[in-house]
Amino acid sequence: MSNQPPYGYPPPEGFPGGGFPPPSGPPQGKTQFLGLDFNLAALLCYVPGCCCLIDLIASVAWLATEPRSNRFLRFHALQGLLLFGVGVVIGIIFQILGLGAALTPTDVGRAGSGLLLLMVELVVVLLLLVVHVIGMVKAYQGQTWKIPLIGDIADKNA
Repeated sequence: MSNQPPYGYPPPEGFPGGGFPPPSGPPQGKTQFLGLDFNLAALLCYVPGCCCLIDLIASVAWLATEPRSNRFLRFHALQGLLLFGVGVVIGIIFQILGLGAALTPTDVGRAGSGLLLLMVELVVVLLLLVVHVIGMVKAYQGQTWKIPLIGDIADKNA
């Protein structure tokens, strides 16, 4: 064996005092409630709302039980809760618009507006599903991915 330093030396530039960059990956630890890994608990905050409201229950549970020092989990819980709220508001809006389409005076107008509304609703629901899946993947990987608009609110209040 030679007396050469292990692989990775000399240390990369940009790290004062030498050494290696801090490890990246999911944060380590368990939740106080249920004892789940932090990344798995954060993933549960993004499960789509159609799955027995798991995201709502998990988000409220983590916000109520986790200390403020656990910013990772509190951020994902609050962002998941806000995403759930956005989904509810969008659902209410489409229900109101659907009622308006049903009250159209002619059958042709009712069918046309109803079909157009259904297509727009399908696109919006698919976009929400994509955001939920991306949130689940990013949370499980230990990243704090901010959803536009609501991510900043979650970051300030986590």
